[in-house]
Amino acid sequence: MKKTLGILALVLSMLFLFNIVAFADEAPRQADLSERTSWEKNAQTDEKYAPRVKVMENGVKVQKTPFNNTALDTQAGDVQSKTIRSWNNYFLNADNRGCTACHSIEDALEMMETYHGIIYMGYNTEQGLQNCFGCHSFYDNYMRDAIHTVHQRNSTFQAMGGTCESCHYIARHEDGTIEYQRWDYVKYDVLRGISDVASDGVNASFTWNQTEVTPHENMFFKSIKANPETWINDDSKADQSVFDNWTVTFSGDIDNGGTYTLPELIETYGTETRLMKAHCVVNGPGQGMIYQAEITGIPLKAIVEDLGLHEDVIMVDPIGADGYCYTIGLEQMLNEDAMLVVGMNGDTIYADQGWPVAFWCNEMSSGNFTKQVTEVCFKNTGASWDFYGDFVDATTGEQFDKPNVGVLNAYEGQIFDLGQPVHLEGYADAWNEPIVKLEFSFDHGQTWQEYDLENANTTQWVYWNLDINDLAAGSYLVKIRATSQVADGSLRTNEAPLQMTNYMFNVQ
Repeated sequence: MKKTLGILALVLSMLFLFNIVAFADEAPRQADLSERTSWEKNAQTDEKYAPRVKVMENGVKVQKTPFNNTALDTQAGDVQSKTIRSWNNYFLNADNRGCTACHSIEDALEMMETYHGIIYMGYNTEQGLQNCFGCHSFYDNYMRDAIHTVHQRNSTFQAMGGTCESCHYIARHEDGTIEYQRWDYVKYDVLRGISDVASDGVNASFTWNQTEVTPHENMFFKSIKANPETWINDDSKADQSVFDNWTVTFSGDIDNGGTYTLPELIETYGTETRLMKAHCVVNGPGQGMIYQAEITGIPLKAIVEDLGLHEDVIMVDPIGADGYCYTIGLEQMLNEDAMLVVGMNGDTIYADQGWPVAFWCNEMSSGNFTKQVTEVCFKNTGASWDFYGDFVDATTGEQFDKPNVGVLNAYEGQIFDLGQPVHLEGYADAWNEPIVKLEFSFDHGQTWQEYDLENANTTQWVYWNLDINDLAAGSYLVKIRATSQVADGSLRTNEAPLQMTNYMFNVQ
């Protein structure tokens, strides 16, 4: 039996060797692909995984993921068949990655089972996770822990096939280590198909001013303690009788306290009208949590002179109808010409900005200014919230967003018509530091177009316009950085990778 098996094995081995010799000069057998060429196969994949195009409510088209126009192997011949235009979606799944691929930041916060204050954006700048790190840099909960837990137990996320790579890019470093990076921070470094143009090859014109006024529909607003549905957000419900009977009480460590209606305060102390910016300190790099308005208000400096403040007063509490309070130092309040704002852009102050009266200061972070003020209390203790943009990202240790610069008129990934100028406009601001220079790069930061700004003031924003001409069809990335002047004369630039503003657009 053993001998028979041995003979059988020998025969099979000889047959195997014969087959190898017999077919050694023939091409390897190909799988049956129904005679499709690689060109046709790629074309079908490119159609299936083409970047998503979204039409916004105003008719503007947005494509956040570029087409790839680069051949994978230009040395192998047949270059067109080696170009996978859908690379970014087929291999990187780009349309389904990042915080806003599945939901807006506003929707995500509204869907939370616990209450979370929400910032509602006005300009076309889409709110991103960059806005989260301002507050979460000093809260005692690590945002990464909360985000991971909420997503991992979310049935919708699981049903969509969500994984770690939905939010992260897995980077392999030269030393072999692996790092999970935030997709929204690194996507423009790994996406294929973004055209680089040296700055001296970009035909662009630049202007700036500090007088641009934001229309009401473009103003951000923020809920503090009360849910937005409890606010008077509809201007049509802002009845004049409420304004006429609204009272503000002055209390605390003073001799001449009292309660006054808004008409009484206006009649006694008059009003001032100024052009002022409103910029929130948690506005992340390149985000749009900023606007400028012509505001009319009652100067608090004049009221303070009549209150008989005690010598030990150092803090002021403007308190809102919902109990919220923005504590500020007395000295800072007076130096920054605080006002009780009752008018905006020639009208009464808008409902979502705190109608009928809100507390405002020059230069300071405005996102937490008290709305619907009912009391101003003077104290001899407390800690001031006089924020001038001096936040540090706890995850990087770098200055958070001072100075800051962003695009306001266009969506990320917006499609512009071929043959027409690409018109971008936006802001630059550094709270209490003047902006002295703006720079734009079209080749991932290799070269820059520089524009010097002279005599910019700090109570108003810098509003810039950039028109880019003669661009070929494709996708482009604009990196933007601003430079401000510190009080000691030194300069500060948002030049660190996570500070710099990135804006991608398409020409088609």
